[in-house]
Amino acid sequence: MPESPVFVFVPGAWHAADTFDVVRDLMQKRGLATEAISTPSVGAFPPDKGLHADIEHTRAVLKEMVEAGRQIVLVNHSYGGMVGAGAVEGLGYSQRCKVGLPGGVIMVVWMAAFVTPKAEGDFEIEAADAKSFHELATHEPWHEIPSMYLFCDKDGAIPLAVQESFAHTLGNPVTYHIDASHSAFLSMPEKVIDGLEIALKEGRQESGIAVN
Repeated sequence: MPESPVFVFVPGAWHAADTFDVVRDLMQKRGLATEAISTPSVGAFPPDKGLHADIEHTRAVLKEMVEAGRQIVLVNHSYGGMVGAGAVEGLGYSQRCKVGLPGGVIMVVWMAAFVTPKAEGDFEIEAADAKSFHELATHEPWHEIPSMYLFCDKDGAIPLAVQESFAHTLGNPVTYHIDASHSAFLSMPEKVIDGLEIALKEGRQESGIAVN
């Protein structure tokens, strides 16, 4: 019997895996399996790790799960949208099924996250880890893996209008709104989980996965 699907969280810039501890603890109480990734660019000294290093690391973690047959809902927050997008290349569930391989990413969730077309960057920023923002996006998974945009309607870091433009780039994603600021997984974790359960349901349905 295959293992249950797993929700994998990719953090934004300056955050580590433990930023998701609150929401993950609550998800465990609902019987949902989770993992969270810390990216190498966070806290790197000297600050020479950027987007591409984060993608490589995240991809290695996801690949191990996928090759073990896991179905993954990838949840990207903020800058993590660029990381997750690059990391899932070739790991989509439907793409793997076509060649007889088990496991794969069934849904990519952008939670107040950057959606960046291939060969583009985020924005100009003066920061110690600016390399994370200046390296270019490498993949556009929304063409092959189901997508959800989870809007944080009161976000002051990425205003709602900007989030809406990102969602437009995804084409026709599943959408879900939370009346929260940038880090909804801290301020309204139960609402986030409600949205992620919808993401799981829609990802399974769009991927043709039967649920008993």
